[in-house]
Amino acid sequence: MKSQQFSASKILQNYNLCENCTRRLILKSYTKKSPKSRKSSKSKCYICKDVFDTLDSLLFNIYEKIDTFDFKTFNLGLTLKNSYLERDDHIKSKFKIKGIENLKFSISNELAKKITKKTKSHKIIGDPDIFLQVNFKDDSCVIRSKPIFVYGRYNKKIRKISQKLKSCEICCGIGCHHCNFTGLENIESVEGRISYFLKKKFDAHRIQINWIGGEDQSSLVLGNGRPFFAKIINPKKRNRLLRKSSDLDTVYLSELRKLSVQPKGSIPFKSEVSITIDTTKSITSSTLKKLLTLKNTEIINHAKDKRNNSKRIYDVHYKKLGKTTFLLDLFVDGGIPIKSFVQNSDLSPNISELLENQCVCKKLDFKNIIV
Repeated sequence: MKSQQFSASKILQNYNLCENCTRRLILKSYTKKSPKSRKSSKSKCYICKDVFDTLDSLLFNIYEKIDTFDFKTFNLGLTLKNSYLERDDHIKSKFKIKGIENLKFSISNELAKKITKKTKSHKIIGDPDIFLQVNFKDDSCVIRSKPIFVYGRYNKKIRKISQKLKSCEICCGIGCHHCNFTGLENIESVEGRISYFLKKKFDAHRIQINWIGGEDQSSLVLGNGRPFFAKIINPKKRNRLLRKSSDLDTVYLSELRKLSVQPKGSIPFKSEVSITIDTTKSITSSTLKKLLTLKNTEIINHAKDKRNNSKRIYDVHYKKLGKTTFLLDLFVDGGIPIKSFVQNSDLSPNISELLENQCVCKKLDFKNIIV
């Protein structure tokens, strides 16, 4: 015990330490009594350079930033100058001090206590609502919030609206004057409508959408709508109410709800599609009966780069509309490229080969998507 007290005394005689570093290094290592810091008021702490005295001014900036976020839990990380940690390690090595918290941990704990008291939140290690990266090198703080996952369905009411946003053709998505540095073409899209709605709702930085199948801009999406999953990145207002449906003018959203996690991997689905088809030669009702052979048929994609390419048609209905036009309703596995299935392609069988008549998809609408 005497040797421990002697070491503690020797540390304080040779180094100016603040109360925080004295308490951390000496109280927990050598004695049960709190030693008095012998730090000169004119000189800074040898280890931390009085960083604990700067916490309140730094916290003022942190409070201003986190005030815009909805959160109940948080965690934080620190970036310190290496010289602070090196001086801390030097004293612990010189005086053989073991089993105590390091400087970074001590500062982190002090910040966490103050943030907890001020915001009525609490610090957790795993999956906090927000994460604060505090940089003591430049007195900055970057806040990242936990993403929100949303499931929903959309109906596309009119044609000539693409499903996805398109990268700017001038800059290829980098950002330029043509696209106002967004990296995107200024076109109407389902993705644009959904992204704008969710960004505004949750005051988010960005929206990432996982589509369950797709359609081109000339197709309608009817029935119960096409399912999608949205990842809302860095949302500030995570507690806002999300109603089950929302009318976005050309796009209608339904079955909206928050999820705790987003499903991983591809999700199998089936589609009810209605196809209006034009033929090169006149078509007869007896020839159209061949279409019924497609029921319960496997569709194989012979493209070399395709894997697990087997899809199935479950039901078939048709109606002749004119000499060179007919309507085809299918219930099929998701993922079949319908337009390729209509014309000659790597898909086998396909409509053109089956009818021995070159066919073109004039109109394609999705009546229902089932997951």
